[in-house]
Amino acid sequence: MSETLDNLVRPRILMSRNKPKAVLVPDEMFKAMEIAIEDKFDGDLLLLASQRVGDSNASYISHDDFWNDLGSE
Repeated sequence: MSETLDNLVRPRILMSRNKPKAVLVPDEMFKAMEIAIEDKFDGDLLLLASQRVGDSNASYISHDDFWNDLGSE
């Protein structure tokens, strides 16, 4: 296993009964994929927030009011 991991330079699909079950990915590639996914979600959340801010029917409360409503200080 150590040799396989030491020589892992691109994704490798692990099969079971001729069906893909998992993928081994080099650590650096995995970290880059995590960052890309987080960036995508951040962009999606920013778009959603922008849409909600533009919604004239939306109501908003302050950060302090939010926490006070929860009973937290």
